[in-house]
Amino acid sequence: MKFICNRENISADVAEIIRAFDPRALETDGGGEVRLTFTRAENSAEILLEYYESENTPKYTFEKRVNLEHFSCPEEEKRMVKREAKVMLYDLMARIYNTVLPYGSLTGVRPTKLYREVSGAGGDAYKYFTEYLRVRRDKAELVKSVCAAQEGLISGDKRDIDLFVNIPFCTTRCSYCSFISAEIGRVKKFIPGYVELLVKEIEDARRLIAEYGYLLRAVYVGGGTPTSLEDKDFLRVMRALNGVGTEFTVEAGRPDTITYDKLKIMDDMGVTRISVNPQSLNDKTIALIGRGHTAADFYAAYDMARKFSFDVNCDLIAGLPGEEAEDFARTADGIFALRPENVTVHTLALKKGSGLKLAGYDNRASDVGAMVDYARSLAGGNGYLPYYMYRQKYMSGNLENVGYCLPGRQCVYNIDVMEECASIIACGAGGISKLYVPEENRLERLADPKGIDVYLQRGDSLAEAKRGFFPCLKG
Repeated sequence: MKFICNRENISADVAEIIRAFDPRALETDGGGEVRLTFTRAENSAEILLEYYESENTPKYTFEKRVNLEHFSCPEEEKRMVKREAKVMLYDLMARIYNTVLPYGSLTGVRPTKLYREVSGAGGDAYKYFTEYLRVRRDKAELVKSVCAAQEGLISGDKRDIDLFVNIPFCTTRCSYCSFISAEIGRVKKFIPGYVELLVKEIEDARRLIAEYGYLLRAVYVGGGTPTSLEDKDFLRVMRALNGVGTEFTVEAGRPDTITYDKLKIMDDMGVTRISVNPQSLNDKTIALIGRGHTAADFYAAYDMARKFSFDVNCDLIAGLPGEEAEDFARTADGIFALRPENVTVHTLALKKGSGLKLAGYDNRASDVGAMVDYARSLAGGNGYLPYYMYRQKYMSGNLENVGYCLPGRQCVYNIDVMEECASIIACGAGGISKLYVPEENRLERLADPKGIDVYLQRGDSLAEAKRGFFPCLKG
C-alpha cells in the first residue's frame, strides 16, 4: 500500500494507523494508494482522505473541516489535526480490512496519560475514548481501571525525582529483545571500568539530588540483567545505592543469575523489590527464545527470593513463538498461583533489531487476544489490580502490556515512567535523564552515550552535563 501525505511533520505518525492493521502494508507493493491532503485556511484546516484502487477515481473519500480558532499555539493545533486525521484513516482502514482494532485510532505509548488529561480538563474520557477514538469498550475500561489504581500516586511535584541505574549486560540475548545490552561473556574486558564509572555516576547523582533540593521517590536498577554481574562487581554497585531509604527495585530478571549471595547483598543494601522473570513456563519455548534457564530454575530462584522480604514481580509474554492459548494459560496459572506482589503481562512486540524481527517471524497470532484476556480475568479473580500499562509499535494484536499488583503493592517507579509525572536522573550507558516541567506538562531529555566504549570515554563529562541539565531548586 502506498501512503501520500502533504504534511511531512505528521505523516509518519498518522501512517502508524496503517501499520496497526498490517505491519507490512507499507513495505509491500499493491493494496492501493492512500492520499491525505491538508489545506490550511485562516481559522480552520480541511482534511481530505482518499483511497484509490486505480489511478482515476477514489473508491472511498472522507472529508472533515477542523476549527482551529481556539488553539493557543502551533503544537496544540498540530496535535488536534493529527488526531482527526488518524481517526479518519482508522475508519478507512477498518472498512478496507473489514475489522476493528482494540485500541481504535490510538497509536500512542501511554493511553492512560491521555485518559487522565481528558478527565482533568473536565471531559468524559470514557466517552471520548469509545465514541471518538474508536477504542473498544473493554480496553477503555482497562485504561480507566489503571487510572483508578494510580490515584494518590501521581506526583506532579517538580521536586520529586527517581534514580535509574542501567547495567546493560545479560548472560544471553533473548530473541525478542532490542535493548542496548550485551552478552556479558563478550564484554568482560569492559566490566571493571564500567562498574568504576557507574559507581562514580551514582555517587554524583546522589550528591546532586541532595544539593539541588530534590526528593528521591524511587530507585530502579535495570538493564540488561544487573544480577549477571559477578558478586564483587554487583556488591560495588549496590553499596553505592545503600541507604536510599525509598522504593528500591532491582531487575534481577534472569532466574539463572539469581543466587543466595546476590539476594543477601540486595537485602543488606535495602532493596525492596525485585523481578524474577520466567516469560514462559514451557521449557521448549524458553529454549527457543534464547534464555539460559528452565521452568525449574525459575521456581528455584523464586523460592529462594521468598526467603527474603522483597516484593517480587514476575514477567510473562503473550504471543511467544510456538505457543497457543493453552500454553500461555498454563504459564499464567502457574505464576498467579504463586501470588507474587506484581505480575507484568507483556504482549510480544516485534522490535527493530530483535532476533525475531530479523528472522522474519510473523507475530500476528490469532489467539493472542485470548491470552491477554485470560490473564486479565485471572488477575482480577485473584485480587490483582491493573496499575500501569503501555503500548508499543508492532505488538501482536495491537494490544498492550499491563502491570498487575496486589492492593497497595504498586511500583512507584513504573507509574512515574509511564505517566511521565516525575524527573529521572539516569546513570549508565544508554540511560536517559528526564526533567519534568509540571507547569507545561512536558519532559526534557538528556541521554548518556549508548555504546559502552563511548560511555567510558565520556566519563569525566557525565556529571557536569547533569548538573547543567537539572535546575537547582534551592535558593
